[in-house]
Amino acid sequence: MEATDCHDVHGWTTLQRFSLAAVLAATFFFHLAMQREGHEWGGDFAQYLGHARNLATLHDYADTGYIYNPDAPVIGPRAYPPLFPMFLAPIYAGFGMDLDVFRLAILLVFLATLGISAALFARKLSPWSAIGIAAILGSSPVFWEFNHMLDSEHLFLFWWMLTMLVYQIDRGDHAKPCEHWGPAIAVGVLTYLVIGTRTVGIVLPPALLLTEVLVFRRLTRFAMVSLLTAIACYASQKLLLPMGGSGYLDQLSQITAQSLASNLYHDGISFLYIWRNGHARGIAAVSGVIFSLVAVVGYLRDTLPRPQLLGVATLLYMILIVVWPGANGIRMVLPMLPAFLFWIFFAIEWLIPRPHWQRIAVAALVIYTLACDARHYKYEDYNAFPGPESVAAKEMFDHVKLTVDPDEACLFFKPRVMAFYARRRTVGFPIVLSLESLRRTLDLGDVRVAVTTNQDQESVAPLLEQEGFAIDWHNDEFQLWRRKPTN
Repeated sequence: MEATDCHDVHGWTTLQRFSLAAVLAATFFFHLAMQREGHEWGGDFAQYLGHARNLATLHDYADTGYIYNPDAPVIGPRAYPPLFPMFLAPIYAGFGMDLDVFRLAILLVFLATLGISAALFARKLSPWSAIGIAAILGSSPVFWEFNHMLDSEHLFLFWWMLTMLVYQIDRGDHAKPCEHWGPAIAVGVLTYLVIGTRTVGIVLPPALLLTEVLVFRRLTRFAMVSLLTAIACYASQKLLLPMGGSGYLDQLSQITAQSLASNLYHDGISFLYIWRNGHARGIAAVSGVIFSLVAVVGYLRDTLPRPQLLGVATLLYMILIVVWPGANGIRMVLPMLPAFLFWIFFAIEWLIPRPHWQRIAVAALVIYTLACDARHYKYEDYNAFPGPESVAAKEMFDHVKLTVDPDEACLFFKPRVMAFYARRRTVGFPIVLSLESLRRTLDLGDVRVAVTTNQDQESVAPLLEQEGFAIDWHNDEFQLWRRKPTN
């Protein structure tokens, strides 16, 4: 199979179209019925919601109440890129802090992403393989778990896959690539939308440029128009929201050999999560390794001798998340999972030339993966998330709002969550906790209030006491400390 378009979604049979629609409908109702209450502590979601609230109330975008701590840069940047908060802002304006409504919007974005992915992959795979990928993604516990979280990866993946689809439609036929300005501008706008949603999308412009140069052996007009359009859009964003997406470069100081090794390991094994099955970890690991090797075969076959934008962009994305400190685990790998599955199916169709046996192999892979999912869901925890929506946390936030002056700054292990829920300026604990780093942190905002959890007591309490703090209030999970006035 050549690395060019070989299928068109418009050539699907009625049965295949109906099957894809059935997969999307089943995914919708499954995710809707299986939602858990509450939200994890996280932190990113709270900062996104803080930005969204500011947009909805016409407040300063970057003023979320989160105090950036140079001793803990990996907690989060000073401000996030604006597109995901812009997506959340009208929902917040209309419904307030209603997690169910936010999750419904996230689910609709996910369904659109599945449809776009199927359309993209169907250009190189049989329709049944494209439908199989949509079914695996839609039923995956990885996406089910993550669809509970209000994080930018949802919208990022939507723009990422849409960019790949539009580019493939216009430039996928290397013999007769589209040279019109309109598609080039569209790809440029989509490239900006990827970057404006998550800063890691910065890999897309060099991926686009590299793909065009390697395929067409020159710097094409299409590439230049697309890149200039993306730059113009990004410049407009920085003009309107100068702080959007700031604070990431400080994290470069955290790069170490240990962080590189940790990221490489955790990012690598995250691909195996697709076949988690509850308890049989050995079977999941072995099958995951085998399928990963098949994916490598599919990647090489699809990318060589002429590279594809999806392959080049995914490779650069993987390099970036391995290098970037703290960027490890399934959340970072999530946007690569659709492409990962595509290369597995691509390899299967290349290695098994007969359509009859192709269909059997594809069906076997889909059935095996769905069986793993079913076993995983059997042992899943469906209780409410332990997080900021819990009774103890809400009681603590209410007490902070009642007793802490709006001009005072707080210290908390999840500063962005405190800033959003309690609406008080908050700084996070330093990553390397010592008396010196704690003092620097306290001086950032003249902190006089600290909130700890039961888990913090052993390491944090002695240092707070040395700095003149004493417990002023507590409940079953949290302790509020106040700094004693000095004479």
